[in-house]
Amino acid sequence: MRTVTLITVAMVVTAMAAGAQGFEPVQPFPIYEHETVEDQPYTVGEILHEDDFSGDLANWVAEGDVEPRINEGRMELRTLTGLTVWFRERLEGNVMIEYQRQAWAGGEEYDYVRDLNCFWQAHDPEHPDDLWARSEWRGGSFPNYATLKLYYVGYGGGNNTTCRFRRYTGESPPPEPLQNYDGNPHYLIVPTHTYTFQLVYFNGLVQFIRDGEIIFELNDPDPHESGHFGFRTVRNHEFIDNFRVYRLEPR
Repeated sequence: MRTVTLITVAMVVTAMAAGAQGFEPVQPFPIYEHETVEDQPYTVGEILHEDDFSGDLANWVAEGDVEPRINEGRMELRTLTGLTVWFRERLEGNVMIEYQRQAWAGGEEYDYVRDLNCFWQAHDPEHPDDLWARSEWRGGSFPNYATLKLYYVGYGGGNNTTCRFRRYTGESPPPEPLQNYDGNPHYLIVPTHTYTFQLVYFNGLVQFIRDGEIIFELNDPDPHESGHFGFRTVRNHEFIDNFRVYRLEPR
């Protein structure tokens, strides 16, 4: 199995929980040049930003018909329509974004367990210094995000059996996925499991890591070097916690 050595004790616990729920690789799965954290060209440095959602949501900007809320120290999203929740600060340079995310399955309205998606390095080529210039127009409508340059992972489950990685160029329609594992149960959401996700940008190396396993990787010759991070979902009920952004340093 391709695994990345976990960075924190919390991540070790999360990975053990994932193993207990039966995450076993289902071929085809990729083999990457750097398979463990020790083998990566970067090391994890200082924390630049963090939010444990014990206070308010001042760090976040929502686009869509509903607003996120704080529920027992986590950010809760409940929506039947498209919703993007952006981290307010633009991220510059080499960083790792880390957070925990859980798709809830309680059998109630919104509990579809179908989208734990994300955008990162997002910026608007028509308004390079102001992501919010067209925020109201985007309004959570997924096709409108094709006007941004960014990296996107659609991480599906339930009646959405897609798992895809795209590099948006700011032009509509967005390009075809660079990689996908559509219909492969190893890469689909396990209901109520708390995932630890890590998103990496390091000198053009782009990675999407789930519970210590590299799911998608790209060495981008024309990288999106800075931008905003956003949680993306639709028809979903979920909880988010322990958001952190780390500086990455050369090994």
